[in-house]
Amino acid sequence: MFSYKIETKVDSKWNQNLLKSKHASYFHCIEYLDSTSKEFFPLYVSILDENENVIAQLKIIIIKSAVLYSNQLLDSLFNLIQKLSRRGIWRDGPIIHSNNKEERIKILQTIIEANDEICKKYDLVFLEGYISPYDRMVDNDYIQQFLNHGYTLSHFVTYIIEMLKPLEEIWKTVSKKARGDVNRAKRRHIIVKKVDTFDELKNYLLLHNTWAKTKGLEITDPFRDIEKLWKNYKAGLEHFFLACKDEKIISAVRIVCFNDIAYAHFVVSSDSESTNLGGTLLTWYTVEWAKDNGFRLYDFSGGKKSVDNNNNNSLLFYKKKWGGNEYHHYHLLKIQKRYYYVTYKLLFNLIRHYNNFKARKYKKIIKQDYDQ
Repeated sequence: MFSYKIETKVDSKWNQNLLKSKHASYFHCIEYLDSTSKEFFPLYVSILDENENVIAQLKIIIIKSAVLYSNQLLDSLFNLIQKLSRRGIWRDGPIIHSNNKEERIKILQTIIEANDEICKKYDLVFLEGYISPYDRMVDNDYIQQFLNHGYTLSHFVTYIIEMLKPLEEIWKTVSKKARGDVNRAKRRHIIVKKVDTFDELKNYLLLHNTWAKTKGLEITDPFRDIEKLWKNYKAGLEHFFLACKDEKIISAVRIVCFNDIAYAHFVVSSDSESTNLGGTLLTWYTVEWAKDNGFRLYDFSGGKKSVDNNNNNSLLFYKKKWGGNEYHHYHLLKIQKRYYYVTYKLLFNLIRHYNNFKARKYKKIIKQDYDQ
């Protein structure tokens, strides 16, 4: 009944078809990771009915290696990592343009068939994907289709504000602590600046580079993607905001936008001050900005659901403070080469510990400089 096609290049009709669905996000549009490089390339899966109409879409990124964030240990293990880490990933999908449950299941079965072909053709170690939290028709029968074909399941949550509510009502749902921090940031004369020039975008990337060092990572070229980011900014797909104190940039955030959905990437900080309220002010400022610019949803992003989510120091606890509704969604994983996958996980756990060690050293240097 349905067929599929897999492409490495598509035209503007891809995005136009996405807009037929209310749950299509930035992570499926052409502009998301659209470049072909030695690290990754995109695949576009279209599901067609008997009249060749597009009734579902899935964008998968094939990752050949991970060298954007690098370090000496990673470089020395590059050839081994490249062999072990070839994988595919999708975000917020699949996008199915049907509200008929029976039809959706058949479409999903066709998508899974296409995924199997991709795994074989590109010799993937594993394929993983995140089901869209915006698709409210995802149910047990939907998930069971993946489980029937060897996928495993993890539970994730995210926090989303429905922006049709008045801003005053949204503010009331923000926790008392977060509201107090926003007001404290203003009293400390922290200001927010929306990036509007190419040089300001450079400043954002320089701060991102500094933030990466606090995580023990090294970005091989901070300005590598600046032309693409600038193009996306001018198209209204990406926006950047800087928090400044005493004319110094202390924090920044990137908001990606598509289909009236604003999605907040994590806040990056210089860690130059022991108490940095820049990120807190940025969070509320971008909520106000999304409201003023007519967005339908503001997604704080989320993470894996665990018993530790109510820990005051957890990232999810921070995101929960902003009054968004808790949306449950799922991470799916299909392992094709188990030995390679296990080795890959062990190797990257080793690299993570090494990065954490480097991060502690870098933060100690920052603290010493700040104390002086």
